[in-house]
Amino acid sequence: MPTTNNVLKDLKSNSDALEELRKDYLPVSEGVDTVFFYEEYETRIVGGMKKMVSKFEFRTIDLFVTNRQIVPRHSAIVDGDREATVVPLSADHCEIVKFGKHDTENYHTVTHYIKEFVEQGPAKIRERWIHENGHRTDPKGELPTTQKTVAPKPLLSVSRNYVRRPEIDAFLTQYLLPSSPLERQPRCILHGLGGGGKTQLASSWIEAHKHSRRQIEADLQTAIRSIGPEYSGLSWKDTVAWLSSQQDWLLYFDNADSPDLPLDDYFPNSIYGAILVTTRNRGCISYAPDSHIEVGRLTENEAVELLHKVANVTPSSNETSLAIVNELGMWALAITQAGAYIFKTRRLDTYLSTFRKHRKKLLREASLKGRNYKASMYTALDLSFSQLSIKAQELMKICAFLHHSSIPLLLFERSTTSSFRTHIVEEECPPPESDETIISQLKDVLGSEWDDYSFQELIDSISWHSLVNISIDHNSQLFYSLHPLVQAYIRDLLVPVDRDRYARSASQLLLGATRPLLDRDANDWYRQLSFHIDGLPTNVKLAHPSHTLAFRMVYTSVENWNSTKELDEHCYSQFYQTFGPKHLVTVRAMANLAATLRDCGQLEEAEKMGREVLALRLEMLGEKHPHTVWAMANLAVTLWSRGQLEEAEKMEREVLALRLEILGEKHPDTVWAMDNLAATLQNRGQLEEAEKMQREVLALRLEMLGEKHPHTVTAMANLAVTLQNCGQLEEAEKMGREVLALRLE
Repeated sequence: MPTTNNVLKDLKSNSDALEELRKDYLPVSEGVDTVFFYEEYETRIVGGMKKMVSKFEFRTIDLFVTNRQIVPRHSAIVDGDREATVVPLSADHCEIVKFGKHDTENYHTVTHYIKEFVEQGPAKIRERWIHENGHRTDPKGELPTTQKTVAPKPLLSVSRNYVRRPEIDAFLTQYLLPSSPLERQPRCILHGLGGGGKTQLASSWIEAHKHSRRQIEADLQTAIRSIGPEYSGLSWKDTVAWLSSQQDWLLYFDNADSPDLPLDDYFPNSIYGAILVTTRNRGCISYAPDSHIEVGRLTENEAVELLHKVANVTPSSNETSLAIVNELGMWALAITQAGAYIFKTRRLDTYLSTFRKHRKKLLREASLKGRNYKASMYTALDLSFSQLSIKAQELMKICAFLHHSSIPLLLFERSTTSSFRTHIVEEECPPPESDETIISQLKDVLGSEWDDYSFQELIDSISWHSLVNISIDHNSQLFYSLHPLVQAYIRDLLVPVDRDRYARSASQLLLGATRPLLDRDANDWYRQLSFHIDGLPTNVKLAHPSHTLAFRMVYTSVENWNSTKELDEHCYSQFYQTFGPKHLVTVRAMANLAATLRDCGQLEEAEKMGREVLALRLEMLGEKHPHTVWAMANLAVTLWSRGQLEEAEKMEREVLALRLEILGEKHPDTVWAMDNLAATLQNRGQLEEAEKMQREVLALRLEMLGEKHPHTVTAMANLAVTLQNCGQLEEAEKMGREVLALRLE
């Protein structure tokens, strides 16, 4: 059935057909009241035919339940319809289309909106009929002159809970009331994520500076939104022309968020007057490149003051309040919501635990009745997120499971270049076939090959809505960051099965960018990756040993031993169960864990396990195998750390002898063995032999690595200390100065 297959293909997430339909729908939906209902509960899927089972079918069904599915919120609505009302129903897919009883909450919710439409319908139809009839009676080519004039919207009053932000106030004054002679029109763009306080900042500043300007209440935002085809050529153009001839005015555009709205059409052509814009759209910066202000997080003092004002509390200590505002990312609207809840419950002390249990509900509910900003934090984010393309939304859902800050551009580039595939650390442990499904989904978003231009288009579309910030470090590398509440909002949009899927996508993205690198590059790159690996759920990091081993490579490079230990314990347990105790892979995992236990300071356990590893390798591989020698070397280091210097020295002499025999004098591993033995000799007071051996180490490293290599400089520093202990102070001082000069360089 080719027709059915084509339809199913077009209904697939991210399909071009759906995106085109969405774009066609949005323009015609303006002025149409729409309510989208969506289900909150999963539906049980049973039998080979996948028939949906409803609890309202009062009969016995002897079928095996095979799956649970849900139509998620984003599939039940049309992204970008900003005027629509979105209502969740406490129902699964069966219950959302029929009601078992008339007295259920869902039934009353749906019928409420239907009744409201029916009651308001006649008046709206009459209004539209009068309007269209006016068109029919007008001479051809002329516009109706009897159309009701759109009244200007009054300036929003400043909330009684408003907290001054002196730094931003100062910039507003500097940009809009410049003290120097005018060369161009004063403008200021207040931009940032919804709920940051842009409108309140603008209203407060205008109120405070009334004395300096004759106010013209011309809310062009309302007028522009009311303009349809019948309005072209009406008085808004005359207003702009009139303002161009005046000197003392302020034009204020509030919430000018649409990326498709050319604001400069409404800017008077004059160097006089001033223009103030508040927007979520970062693209508006282009209207005033040198006088824009990002309205971001509050300072700690501002955040605590706002919380206390709204909650009407004066605690003796700010400790609890600081914990709350930090949890809320210093975001004005979220803190205002928290204050309103605390005002209602009178419980500042328990808010944080309540928030952590019920975050989604608290941030979704509009609990600010009677306040200036009636939308909830999550409703404010809905407005921005719904404007994104499907592909941009998918990228944001992946990023919701990374660390919120310092997401490197190189992560996406390197992972795409490697086809998002996991680096194989153990040949006996390749990545699972399930990786291919996740890799396919990543390619749908980022492409099969890296394309700078396409990726930049995605980032631009997200940045325009202030959902991501972009920064550049001292090496000119690009980094992205999201507000933690944006990540929480996105995760809360997802049902559990989707949360797991996007967390695994984030993991696969990181795995694709994890490759063995040169030491100097690896430490810096792995440090960047480690923050994001930390942010992954534990079950995702431990999903498969091949993934765990790749992440271990990162953690050991940055010396995050506690995280390494968690991965090593899991790998050892998995390999022990899969391969048995005497398999080479299991013994390697045990050796890794023994070394990590030592680095974590658990020396007794490390020694015990190190002896087991050595015994197993002697039995399985023999004394002269490189892995056996490494086991001996690692155990010697553990013994040295425990203060058992005599046994450590004996074992290190064996290691050095074996490496000289097997690898030769100039092999890096041989030089390390010589260096370790010299350190032990120094600690045991055998300074003459230690000095001799350290001179050999330094000579070899100068020959093999050169004077400026970090290992060479370390060898020189170690020898300088030994010379000092031997009383050879003149040479020790000279060498110490060389070390300092090289390290400064």
